[in-house]
Amino acid sequence: MRILFTAWGWNTCYYPLVPLAWSARAAGHEVVVATQPGLAATVRRSGLPVAAVGTDVDAGAMMGGFLQRLADRGSRDPQGWEEMRRFGVRNCWLNVAVCGAMAEGLWEFASRWRPDVIVHEATTYAGPLVAARLGVPAVRHTWGIDYAYLLREFEEEALAPFREAWDLGPVETLGALTVDPCPPSLQLPESAAVPAPVRRLPMRYVPYNGPGRPPRWLLEPPGAPRVCVTWGMSSGRFDPGQVVIDQVIRAVAGLGVEVVAAVAPADRALLGPLPPGVRVCEDIPLHTLLPTCDALISQGGLGTLMTALAAGVPQVVVPQTTDRLVNAEQLTRSGAGLHLMPDDATPAALRAALTRLLTEPAFRGGARRLKAEHDALATPSDVVGALERLGPV
Repeated sequence: MRILFTAWGWNTCYYPLVPLAWSARAAGHEVVVATQPGLAATVRRSGLPVAAVGTDVDAGAMMGGFLQRLADRGSRDPQGWEEMRRFGVRNCWLNVAVCGAMAEGLWEFASRWRPDVIVHEATTYAGPLVAARLGVPAVRHTWGIDYAYLLREFEEEALAPFREAWDLGPVETLGALTVDPCPPSLQLPESAAVPAPVRRLPMRYVPYNGPGRPPRWLLEPPGAPRVCVTWGMSSGRFDPGQVVIDQVIRAVAGLGVEVVAAVAPADRALLGPLPPGVRVCEDIPLHTLLPTCDALISQGGLGTLMTALAAGVPQVVVPQTTDRLVNAEQLTRSGAGLHLMPDDATPAALRAALTRLLTEPAFRGGARRLKAEHDALATPSDVVGALERLGPV
């Protein structure tokens, strides 16, 4: 069977697809990843065949401008979903821009390669559009907590120009299936505002954080509770001012803990002077670091949050965007962590939150319960069978 995986050109959108794509290839299927040219090298480094389609967009600059407009309100706190929902179809603006840049290129490739199934990252609208035009099943793949599901309320309107250009009828962006790498108890509930049912196929989240070499000191037991502080891979590309990792480190370094700062190489220059004894690691795969940690403090991006969940590590989240606020709220409800809004994340509040995580057994218990639920889910290899059943008889 031929399975086409597609994601737009942002590494954190692509990474969650890698375990399933590799599992499909290991099961003997032909696999190609189609993405925008700027991500092609990243796909090649993950060991999968790649087709560069369409053109790139400067998503970092686009998101940076959007975040600056929100910051002009005078508060650093992100708006909640109910506030953002008032903007209607404009919530889909970046996904629509990306779709416009890659849809024709994806069609040109797919119409020649002729996949049997298209697996698309949840915000890559070109995937279900091309699948509908080819007459093959589309399978939606989320990153974890499914913020993109909330956008389904507006996607029919958002995709109308593309459907009209290709003379397509209704296109279900939720796909024939949604591969859902999230423990069900952590997932968002179904929304009455979403006009279509979602058929979720739960799958274990197998962290893929890109290539990297874990340092030798990870093999040695830490001499104090180890706390990882990271601000992910995207914040600095959106707005360097969002990367407040040095402020967080200075706030908690005096608590008798070993602090490990995990940063993207481009963000290393954003760190100011740090307290003695803080380890700074560039490009360390988080799935190698977090199992050795007692707590995590982060911005709440899904790659970071889900990798910590898979390691059973309690978390403090300081969300700076709406999607990360949704993630943080779900995590807090689960009992596996806490969140602080940016305006409230003072040094004293950060110290208090971390102290609670390290001293109150309930948070470690909540993280372990989530991990146990996660570990009981189907593996990516198991899920390949569901893709096979969608393919040709």
